[in-house]
Amino acid sequence: MSCMSCQSANRREFTAEINVHFPGSKNLTKPTVWLFPKLLVCLDCGSVEFTITDAELRRLRSPDVPADVTRGKDV
Repeated sequence: MSCMSCQSANRREFTAEINVHFPGSKNLTKPTVWLFPKLLVCLDCGSVEFTITDAELRRLRSPDVPADVTRGKDV
């Protein structure tokens, strides 16, 4: 499968840790959401693709739910 941005086949998979912060000053006290996706990086243009788990997606939809409620269910 080629890069969606430049159509290069020169892509490689990497593991990652991403810490998502909710935008705006009203969300400064909300806990961040840690994501641990596999990144598919185009080594020609730098475009990156990744997919997050269902549990991580639920945390992004409901940021007030404590992390231990969703941890381990789909991970």
